This record gives sequence, C-alpha cells and structure tokens, in this order.
Amino acid sequence: MTLLPREKNDLPRDGKDWLADAVKMKPMESSSRRLDVLVDAVFEEIASLMKVSSRPRQMEALQTILLNLIHAHHLDKPVRYSRDKNRYTRDRRYRLDHYTYDRLIPIIDALERLGYIEQSSHYNDPESDKYGLQTRMWGTDRLWARVREYGLTHPFGTAPRLPEEKEVIVLRNEDKQDVGYRETRQTRQMRDDLERYNYSLRKHRISVKLTGDDIVDNRWLVENLCESISKGKVWIRYARLNSKHHKYRYVLPIQHFTKHLIPSGRNPYKVIQDARDRIPAGSDSIPITHTKRWKALLDVLLRRFWSEAHFFEKDLHKRSIEIGRIPWDERQKVLALEFRLRDLGVDELEIVLDHEHLRRIFNRESWKLGGRAYGAYHQFRLRKPMRKNILIDGQPTIELDYAGFHPRMLYHLEGIDYQDDPYVVCEGPEMRDIYKAVSLIAINTTEKKASGAIRKELDERGLVPPKRDKPYASLVRGFKQAHPAIAHHLFSDVGVSLQNIDSRIMNAILVRLMDNDILGLPVHDSVIIQQQHETFAREVMTQEYKNEMGYKPKF
Repeated sequence: MTLLPREKNDLPRDGKDWLADAVKMKPMESSSRRLDVLVDAVFEEIASLMKVSSRPRQMEALQTILLNLIHAHHLDKPVRYSRDKNRYTRDRRYRLDHYTYDRLIPIIDALERLGYIEQSSHYNDPESDKYGLQTRMWGTDRLWARVREYGLTHPFGTAPRLPEEKEVIVLRNEDKQDVGYRETRQTRQMRDDLERYNYSLRKHRISVKLTGDDIVDNRWLVENLCESISKGKVWIRYARLNSKHHKYRYVLPIQHFTKHLIPSGRNPYKVIQDARDRIPAGSDSIPITHTKRWKALLDVLLRRFWSEAHFFEKDLHKRSIEIGRIPWDERQKVLALEFRLRDLGVDELEIVLDHEHLRRIFNRESWKLGGRAYGAYHQFRLRKPMRKNILIDGQPTIELDYAGFHPRMLYHLEGIDYQDDPYVVCEGPEMRDIYKAVSLIAINTTEKKASGAIRKELDERGLVPPKRDKPYASLVRGFKQAHPAIAHHLFSDVGVSLQNIDSRIMNAILVRLMDNDILGLPVHDSVIIQQQHETFAREVMTQEYKNEMGYKPKF
C-alpha cells in the first residue's frame, strides 16, 4: 500500500489542468492515534516558526490541514483554500475554534517554509469567480515520507470524518455569510426540534441499494462516491461483482471472506483503524502476530480486504486517478459518460450514508426568508432516480411528494383551491417537464433574469426548448397566461418566502413522525419513509400542510 508516485501523473503540478480540479479544504477530524503521533511530530517543527497561542487548537488545525492534504493526494489532486480573511466564519455561534484564518494560515505558511507543501496562488477558480483567486496547495515528497513513516498510506487509512456543525440554526446575510443573532423562544424551539431529529438519526442505518441496471456516470462515481468514501461520508456495505470486469477474473485465495459484512454495521475502515492504532507505528514496530489483538485484527483486515466491496473501492480509486490525468476540457466529456453498473462489473451495490446531519438555513438576515433543512447526503449527492433505492434499517422506502408544490401554494395564499396540474395546463403534457423547469425560475427569480435562468435550467435538465421565435420569452409569457390568478407573484423572487413556509411544514412533519418512532428523510417538497408507514405519513403530511395553508395538498 504505497502512495501514488508523483512522476506517474501526466499533468504538471503548476499547470491549469491539474490545478483546476482541486479539493476544497473543509474541517475534518479523525480518531487515528497514528495521525495524532504524526501531528505531534510535525507541530514540534512548525512551533519555532510561528506564535503558539493555543497549542490544542493549533494542533487541531494542523490535523485538519494534514487530513485534507492526505485525502486530496490519494485522489491525486491539490487542495484549494481561501487566503481572504472574510471567507472564514468569525461569529462564535458557528465557528469551530480551530478552523479560523488566524489558526490555519500561519500553519500552512510554516509547512511551506519547512518544505512539506508547495502552493500556487495564481489560479482563478472557475466555480468561485466572485471570490477571486483560490490558492492551491499540495504535499511534497518530504511530507509523504513522514506519512509512510507513520503507516498512513492507505487511501482510507485515517478514516476521516466531517465534524457536525456547531450550530444547526443558521442565519445568513445577502452575501451568504453566517451572521449572529439573539436567541428567542422561536430559535430555541427550532434548535431543539432539529437537534432531537439529528440525534434520532443515529439509531437508524440509511443505505442505498443499487442493482446492475442502475445508470451512473463517471462524475458521480469519481467526484461523488469516491470522494465521499474517502471523507467518511459514506461506506460500501456490500458489493456483488460479475465477470465482466477484468480485475475479478480470478479465484480469490480466501473464498469465505469474499462476501463479508462488518457485523457491527459500522464503517469498516473505522473498525480497522481502531485495531491498527493499537500497534505501535514506526520502523521498530513489533510483528502483528506478536500483539495481543492480532487474531481480531487479522480477521477484520482479511475479511475487508478480500471482500468484493473493497475491490470495487479500489476500482473507484483507480478510475479517479486515471480521469484526473486527462486535460480539463477533455475530462468533462469523460465525466459525463454514462454506464449501467452491470457493465462496470457490479450486479449489486449497497452504500451506507454516514452523514445525514441537518441544519436549517435562513436568508437575508430574516427569519421569514428561507429556513429549509440542508446537509444530508441523500438530498444532493444522490441522483434523483437513486432515491427510490434508499433503505431505512434495511427496509424499502417510498417518497411522498407534494404535487405542484410552490405553484399550488401561491394559489392557496390567494384563497383558491387549485386542482389542476399547474404544468400541464400551460401547453399540454408533452411540454410538462419544460414548464416545470420554467415554474422553478418563475418563482425564484425576477423577470429580467428569467430568460438566462430558464436557458441554464433546461440545459442542466437535458431539456430542449421549443423551436420558435424568442423561445425563452415565450415560455415566460405562456406560464403567466396559464396562471393569471397568481401572475403578480411570479418573477417577483417570491420563492425564498415560500421556502420559509414549506420549511415550517416540513419541520412539523419530521417532528410528528419522529414522535411516533418513524424516521422521515426530507427532500424539501417530499419525504422518504419506510413503505410500511406510507398511510400514516400521508395523513401527517396532509394535516400539517392544511394547518399551515388552510387547504389539502395533492400528492
């Protein structure tokens, strides 16, 4: 298990193609004792180059930096971070005490002076033009020699995890920066509801079971699944492979290990790390067979590393490295390529979602704008067709979806019990998907920006606009003409107010389900629950919507 040699990468380290696809630095933590020893050793070196104001916090900051560098290196990518002090949260309500500008930047600069990292500060991030230059950093051979010295060479060897956010009720300003606020009975109640919900999540195993017929693309495999595994957001519980992949056309030497499941239901890399950490690191380490726990450790190691799940993880890692070597413009086409899982040699795949923690985010410094719950893996990282494959504690689920959610809410605000499909009435069923996209823009932007926003939305959904003169303007006009009773709301940026209403509805639904020992997974206008609870959940969703809006919803 060695790190990927630098010379194998075809892209130069200071070239725009390699710098473009960088991993964003985020707070990360790990309970690895080997990593702790490495942090202690490196901190002693950098302490002479900077002011030591709070050793525990600065060591936590160093651990975060090293985890990001190690994680990115295994994906053969640089780490991107901001040197703009304003990009770091300063309010104590949200701030992680070690993840601040004053803690991170001096440590990064000291690591560079010691030759542990190299940096490039002359790269304009195409995804964050608003914030200007985003500095890139990456580890040197000296750093990777230290990593090998402490036995942290496996791509998932540190078993990192993302810390839970310090504050679950977030207020943001116009620039989407977190701002402070005074506590009220309302904020305390919202926090209590969400903290209870997040705590209840820990009692459940949320997973996704895909079959060989499910379609994936390289972008999801590489930028989503592979990166999420290495960050500890998800782990592969089970994989059943077929003979189509060349890597699996041989007889495994330990047959009864090939379909092993970690019985505890925990991330196997955390189990392995806990066992490995009991063996001293360094060149003078005693043999594994001389340790008291060698039988348990060997059992876990062999079972995991001869499992088909692990072979698929290795395949993901290899795919990520190979795609990362392709120049940026060509890489986008490769990332968009779609496959059936079966064609990749996978007949079944079950991944466990370890990061479903939610927090509610309010906008423009107002408790009446926004407020939806964000942060769960299933909300954004899973493609919509995959959501039907979600399991809760191994049981199949169903997604109950409010029909025509925001357009119907606007009618109900006007005192009209609208019954039709708000998208079909525009130009018929064949244009339904297009007008559904148009409705999203109509409710969330202004008419001046509508055409450009509709063009972008249709492109992202893979929809072709109608062939007519000024097609986007005609779609705007068609939607307003089909809904004269709510036309004055459209293109008025009313969406953020509707989100506030639907966030209250969703919070009430999740709490009632939770109080009845039912876990609901929110997706803004829908709830995912075990199939056995469908009738009760539908009743709850109907009642809570009617309590807020005065009318019954449609599903």
